[in-house]
Amino acid sequence: MFRKSTALSFFTAILLGAAHVSGQPSAADKAVADKLFDEGRALLDQNRVPEACLKFAESDRYDPSVGTRLNLGDCHERQGMTASAYGHFGDAARLARERGDKSREAVAEERRQALEKKLSRIRITAPSGGAGLEVLLDGKVLGSAVFGTALPVDPGSHVVEARAPGRTGFHEEKVVPAGPATVEVVIPELAAVAAVAPKDVAEAPKPQWSLLRGVGFATGIAGIVGLGVGVGFGANALQKNAASKEKCDAGDPTRCTPEGYSLRNAAGFSADVSTVLMGIGGGVLAAGIVLFVVGGNEETAEARTERAWVTPVVGRGSFGVSAGMEF
Repeated sequence: MFRKSTALSFFTAILLGAAHVSGQPSAADKAVADKLFDEGRALLDQNRVPEACLKFAESDRYDPSVGTRLNLGDCHERQGMTASAYGHFGDAARLARERGDKSREAVAEERRQALEKKLSRIRITAPSGGAGLEVLLDGKVLGSAVFGTALPVDPGSHVVEARAPGRTGFHEEKVVPAGPATVEVVIPELAAVAAVAPKDVAEAPKPQWSLLRGVGFATGIAGIVGLGVGVGFGANALQKNAASKEKCDAGDPTRCTPEGYSLRNAAGFSADVSTVLMGIGGGVLAAGIVLFVVGGNEETAEARTERAWVTPVVGRGSFGVSAGMEF
């Protein structure tokens, strides 16, 4: 029906010449567009309308032309998509006018005006003064200028939505019949969303150390202190022993001055105390570690009545630790 035109006006040719213009389709793009256009025409001749429409739409994407848009309009009109066809005929008329193609401009305008009497429309009325009101038709946001205007749409189901900050939403689906027909959609005042009081959320109890773990921690600290004191006595013993050697005969260490004997005895005492404290401290630390690991955590300690203890035991020539727990 409509063939693709490749002719340009003499005036356009003078302006453009052979220079490349930014955004102008390349030779390869035009070749693809021509191939798709020819396939669309063949499909349309076979009455394979949906497939033909896709070919024309893709051809127009590669290289917009008056002939392609005329065929797109014809294709969508055959599908009953009157608003889409109306739009394509309008595009074809504008493009033909820009290119000085008077004959095709007249054809496009004639087809467009003929369709205007068959259009399906939807008129949306929205409340005025709604702060932040946003209205959508089939997911597309509408400007406030279109409210109250009968908008051309293809026959079929259409969804109107409205939303505003702090307001309940509006959603309505309307089936628009084949034209001429106009469907009205009135958006009411959107109700304010009731403020929701914050719920009292009970704070989850924080895990606390059990009594046994607390005793284990304290016991471990005591063991570390004991080891520290034992190390101090050991250092003191070494110091006094070294000082005593200066007061004793180098050839016979058993022969010392009274001060040397005193220093040697003090060094021996400090060494014994260091040995005992190191042993006790190590044992207490080990017991504390065991109690800490075994004790674990508990959510609250208020309901627990357990009692635990750790007691160092020192005897003649021995040392140890006594630990117990009472429930």
